[in-house]
Amino acid sequence: MTEDEWKEHCRKAVTAMKDFTAPFASAISYEVPGDLPRLSGTGSVIELLGRRFILTNEHVLIDEKTGAERPNLAYGLAGTDSVFRMDRGFLSAPFPIDCAICPLPERVWETTQTAASIPERLIAWAHVPVAREILFFRGYAQENSHFHFEHLLSGSTSYATQTMEETPAGLDERYFFALHHTPEKAEMLDGVGHLPLPPGFSGSTVWNTRYVECLLAGKPWSPEEARVTGVVCRWRSDDTGVVVLRVEYLRSWLLNATNEMALRGHL
Repeated sequence: MTEDEWKEHCRKAVTAMKDFTAPFASAISYEVPGDLPRLSGTGSVIELLGRRFILTNEHVLIDEKTGAERPNLAYGLAGTDSVFRMDRGFLSAPFPIDCAICPLPERVWETTQTAASIPERLIAWAHVPVAREILFFRGYAQENSHFHFEHLLSGSTSYATQTMEETPAGLDERYFFALHHTPEKAEMLDGVGHLPLPPGFSGSTVWNTRYVECLLAGKPWSPEEARVTGVVCRWRSDDTGVVVLRVEYLRSWLLNATNEMALRGHL
């Protein structure tokens, strides 16, 4: 396969995944009294046991320096410019899991006809991509977030990349894998703009597109083949890597979290 052919495959995968994941994405913000709203990170709408939740990182909702919940947390949904307060609380787990879920009330869900939830069947059992597989995530970078006319405007970035061939020093492979993130080498689909730095991407669901897997098997590919394979949780500025929690630990924690939600009467 030539380099041009490979790039064409990548463009096809990114274009399709960009449209496929748009309904799931959620920008998460907070507002300190007396200050402007600020983007905190990215979330995804997921569906478990017939209920919808916003999935993100714990450190998106809790200040790691103080251990306190960020004030006036809110989230957005596809298809509406409104933001919704996290007034029903959330459940979370600290590093290395660093995940959190927030119940999404039905009254909020009814405000949009565009948003959709990731069903449990699209969450992989394990992170097992084939070699050179195209991985994808959609997140909200802080550098693309601006307060304008009483609204926090945050544009999402769709990004396809691959796992690092060698495990970065100090990364615990038991929990994590690393993705390449090199802005100066990234190519934009429309040739305009640049790849933003990762702050704000925390909480993004990472998808194993299974594009290369289907290509090797001689099978037709569509974005419905893709599966969630992890959650972005850290940025390694020293080696331009994005750190992702493996889906095995995400699944295990979600089982615990939904049980706790049931005990609290949220299910």
